[in-house]
Amino acid sequence: MNKKLVAAALGLAFAAPVFADSSNVTLYGRVHQALDHQSTSSNAGDTGGNFALEDVSSRFGIKGQEDLGGGLSLVFGYEFSVSADNNTGVGGRHSYVGMKGAWGTFVAGKQDGGNESVAPLYTQASLTGGVSNQGGPLTTIGGGGAAFSNGIAIQRVQRTDNSFGYKTNIAGVAIEARHALTSGNNLDALDNDPATAGAQTGNNNNANNTPIKENGTRQTEVAATYKIGALTIGGGFNLFDQQGVDPTVAAQPERTVQGIAAYNFGSFTLAGLVAQTSLYGTNAANGEDSNSEYLLSATVPLSANSGLFGSYSDSERNNLVAPTELSQAQIAYYYDFSKRTRTYVGFNRLTNEVVATGAETDQDNFTIGLRHNF
Repeated sequence: MNKKLVAAALGLAFAAPVFADSSNVTLYGRVHQALDHQSTSSNAGDTGGNFALEDVSSRFGIKGQEDLGGGLSLVFGYEFSVSADNNTGVGGRHSYVGMKGAWGTFVAGKQDGGNESVAPLYTQASLTGGVSNQGGPLTTIGGGGAAFSNGIAIQRVQRTDNSFGYKTNIAGVAIEARHALTSGNNLDALDNDPATAGAQTGNNNNANNTPIKENGTRQTEVAATYKIGALTIGGGFNLFDQQGVDPTVAAQPERTVQGIAAYNFGSFTLAGLVAQTSLYGTNAANGEDSNSEYLLSATVPLSANSGLFGSYSDSERNNLVAPTELSQAQIAYYYDFSKRTRTYVGFNRLTNEVVATGAETDQDNFTIGLRHNF
């Protein structure tokens, strides 16, 4: 009997390391606020002119990884938004669980490109630069949602619910892919018409926000980016499967194709983006069946921790009830106190012109921001 007990004890001792805790969990976040002065001028007159203290995509999150052996790891994460200007409201940003190995990373959940989650076209477009990490009044690449409306010239779908994501690197080419089973909430990212936001038939952005499972707007996205020396080039597409939308009536997005390029000349970096979104059907107002976008930006380092950023972008929105052309110009200065703390000041002008009437509205933002990552 004693020999059997000793053998059992030895067996447990040798087996224990197989199940030893090899996971790690990290709590992280960002506090980011900006003092913004906004004014608007149009044929109807001037409005605004007041300062406002605004939250700029502050968040906190939990992420982790467990070594499963054999080069395989489990990865997971939750990230939440919080309003740092008034400490109210906690919302969802991303949540995922998946596997990671030499073959790449595969995750499932709500994804936006943060941590191990995937947002192919949005992440690729963001390589054109910016001072505020794509948030607040100095945003250059919009992440989608009705809240952006016509406030940003370049829009990409950032967050998708109920989606699978995969990313890897093959011979120096970074590849990202994502398939969303139902992502009707993000249809407004390309609709951008407050009068019709969330009203499209067949998506899951109805009044009570109840998903319609796989009968919403399914999306398949792929992007490939290659960096060789000072040159970065890439391209990608997003296919929108609009369930329940009559393509002869609704000029909704069918597919987006984009290309980006950037070159670091040493003393400055130039970057550009071109894209086109084909629409189901045509716009009755002008007969157009696609949207087009382009962006040109420059980043000029002034020292190891400071520099200037400038950009100009233009977008033709033919999916709106009233076709509109948006142009956006920005100039900003940034200073990094450390790897975690940045301050910046910048000016952004967005011009919104209704093509049919020529009516024009200019929105000016003068912004000072402070961001800290922890």
